[in-house]
Amino acid sequence: MLRMPFATLAVGAVLAAAVFWGPTVTAAQGGAAVTIHEGGDVTSWGYTPPTTTIEVGQAVTWTNAGDQPHDANSTDSTWQVPLLKNGESASYTFTAPGTYTYICTPHPWMQGTIVVTPAAAPAAVPSDASPASTDTDPDSGG
Repeated sequence: MLRMPFATLAVGAVLAAAVFWGPTVTAAQGGAAVTIHEGGDVTSWGYTPPTTTIEVGQAVTWTNAGDQPHDANSTDSTWQVPLLKNGESASYTFTAPGTYTYICTPHPWMQGTIVVTPAAAPAAVPSDASPASTDTDPDSGG
């Protein structure tokens, strides 16, 4: 019997899913999700939420919940999410702080905003912290 390492099988499964279901990408840890929606009058179509806030290095994943193909493209042409069919998703990772506006190219009245804040600084460890005593001798006074 032929044996394959689990990692090889997992990578193969992910690649097969991407080919079968289209450009589905998972958001980076701590990223955000935006749903592309339709309904009623076409002027009510849009992105939910319309404004999304993330930190530098995080991704936003757009998922098309509508029947029509939609995308998300920056108004300054610096990034773009491909045209997505119903149920498809795609992500973009933001690497610089700022406010980014975007539209759906086929439906330019659909607009959204991404606010990217600087990454939070890791919690500082006090430099005067001393290790806990490990003295277990009851006669030593400690």
